[in-house]
Amino acid sequence: MIVVRKLVYRLIVLLSLSYGPLAIAAGGEGLKNDPAETWGWRTAMATSLVLTLLANPLHADEYSLSLMNADNVAGIKVGFRWHASGDMALLKDTGFSHYYHLGYNYWQSTIVGGQEGVNNVLEFVPVFRYSWNYADFLSYVETSVGLSVFSRTELNDRQFSTNFQFANGLAFGGYISQQTTWSFQLQHYSNNSIKLPNNGINFFNLNIAYRY
Repeated sequence: MIVVRKLVYRLIVLLSLSYGPLAIAAGGEGLKNDPAETWGWRTAMATSLVLTLLANPLHADEYSLSLMNADNVAGIKVGFRWHASGDMALLKDTGFSHYYHLGYNYWQSTIVGGQEGVNNVLEFVPVFRYSWNYADFLSYVETSVGLSVFSRTELNDRQFSTNFQFANGLAFGGYISQQTTWSFQLQHYSNNSIKLPNNGINFFNLNIAYRY
């Protein structure tokens, strides 16, 4: 029964986090006229993503779920993380560690409804973490530079120009429990001026991660 209660609790928390940004986005002027069918598909998508995380088909060490917020854009990110076990060469015994993050983002404009306001993003990001302890609510900072692919090259009034984008991040966070961490992240996507215009987009993310 304890295992069942834990599973139900995780489902409730993850579903709440997953659907949260979409519910917030519903307050946008552009989404008020979206039909119930559209919201049904959004709910089905969020549920499927959560079940994928719980099933861990890629044998990751950890899963993560993020609430994302940018100017006139709300989003969710789900991801798998693999923590490297090898030594860090010249960074050995310095408090640094690293992991690899594979994530899927669903972004919804709050001013443009329907599929015209959606961007789907796949990203692969190596993340470096510096920890000064491994137990406190505030325990580490992170920096990252990775690669991403956008389904659209424009969103609202932003022109990304290329589907390929770099994904850069800075974050701080800590431990909720031995298996659960949180972090607050500033994440920037742009193509580094490979092609112009290169408006880019900045997100503020609240990340929750759980070790399997």
